[in-house]
Amino acid sequence: MVFMRRAGVCVVLAIAALSVGGCGAATPDERSPGGGASTPSPATSTRVSPQRLGSGGDDSLSPSYGPAFPLTLRRTGGIAGFDDRIVLEVNGRVRVETRSVHGRVCTLAVPQQRQLVTLLATLRLGASETDLPTDGSTTVDPGSDPDAVTEPITISVTDDQARRIDLSDPSLGEIAGLVGILVSDVTLSVPAMTRCTTPTTTPPVALAP
Repeated sequence: MVFMRRAGVCVVLAIAALSVGGCGAATPDERSPGGGASTPSPATSTRVSPQRLGSGGDDSLSPSYGPAFPLTLRRTGGIAGFDDRIVLEVNGRVRVETRSVHGRVCTLAVPQQRQLVTLLATLRLGASETDLPTDGSTTVDPGSDPDAVTEPITISVTDDQARRIDLSDPSLGEIAGLVGILVSDVTLSVPAMTRCTTPTTTPPVALAP
């Protein structure tokens, strides 16, 4: 009798032990502070830095890095009394206005467009023309004599926000030369190196007497 009671007690204790062992408590890693399942944290987003103007001229250019296109090239002076205004767009389109040429539109060849636009886009900016005591022009005719009666031929370059591009640095002689060649060619009566279209003016018809 005593033996059977002890056996029964052992069976009850064994069942209780199995019940406790089968109900495992959730570990701290499996529970979130709110009681629900934890969710993975989102990946940190990566910010894209602004692009500078590429060699193809198709990338965006931040104003803080360089000039804002289109650029205005202004040639003045010389024996002929130049007063030319050439507007260079980033895609290589050039609009020309002179004393004798009006409404001319030119298109630069791709190599010339890439070279000019890329080089000009990397130049430093000067003050706005409205802040300058002078016109900020750059002499582009090496044979010009500043003491002569005739004013030297000069070209000033400004961006779309009227900020001056300084080409007076001797190290920029190549770029200043390219700008001078462009201005000289597109202002000819018949441009030799640039494909241009100039509107023709129909002469007035003489009335019969």
